[in-house]
Amino acid sequence: MKKLSLITALLSSCVALNANAYQTEATGAYEYVDMDGGKTNSAAISGKYYFNPVQTRNAPLAEAAFLDKASNIGGGYAYSKLQDDEDFGDLQFNIIGVEGEIFIPDTQFYVSGALHRTNIKATINGLGSESDNGNGYEFEAGFLPVNGLLLAVGVADFSESINPVKVAKYGFVTNVSNAAVVSGDNDDTAVSLRAKYVSEVAGFYTNFEGVTYIGDETSYRLAADLYLDQTLSVGVSFADSTADDSDSIFNIRAQKFFNPQFALGVGYTTTDGADSYGINGTFRF
Repeated sequence: MKKLSLITALLSSCVALNANAYQTEATGAYEYVDMDGGKTNSAAISGKYYFNPVQTRNAPLAEAAFLDKASNIGGGYAYSKLQDDEDFGDLQFNIIGVEGEIFIPDTQFYVSGALHRTNIKATINGLGSESDNGNGYEFEAGFLPVNGLLLAVGVADFSESINPVKVAKYGFVTNVSNAAVVSGDNDDTAVSLRAKYVSEVAGFYTNFEGVTYIGDETSYRLAADLYLDQTLSVGVSFADSTADDSDSIFNIRAQKFFNPQFALGVGYTTTDGADSYGINGTFRF
């Protein structure tokens, strides 16, 4: 009887541990940008498959995969259409890409990579359209000196394409602005430096992120999130560059997991001459 009770307890513990585990994650995002002289509508979808089930544990659900060091492979698609107020024409972006992250087992090392392709179609009403394609890439190598801290260095080429997964995460305006500054007139390959730190401070989990790209000019982005509980977060970010007359980009955002499988997020981004409003949904299974 005692042996049977012990087996039952162990099985119950295993079920409880894996009840909220997930192995696939999908994100859909929409962004509307109101800018001087025009508007932009953007939509993006992205997905990830984790090689092993991700355990949510007693930590922010949004950071579960990072804290679990969950290796994955995935990809995304993004579409954006920029229209001018005078109905002169439009500019359409179709972007597709794949990416992966590997937390090397039994070590503190990390590698990641992404390949993406962008098609840009320019249309002038009454005169016709013209299209062009371009490819881009990103590669990183990182080190995790302590649990929850990642330091990474890499290379990236944004001169002809941007990453659709990052469009889904950070928005179209932020990514295009960054690509234009870093690539410059010389289509430079950029060196990237990135840090991410998730930790508990004064009883609340926090996430701090920073990334800089050093190319034709240097761009940087700083972000912070406060997790009010395991399911709810609010955050801010700031981005700028060393380019002459560069405009700072400010963002505020919030995300709520209504259950371990579904979250809804909203965001507002502003820069000189443009205001962006975004909404996104995350599904896990």
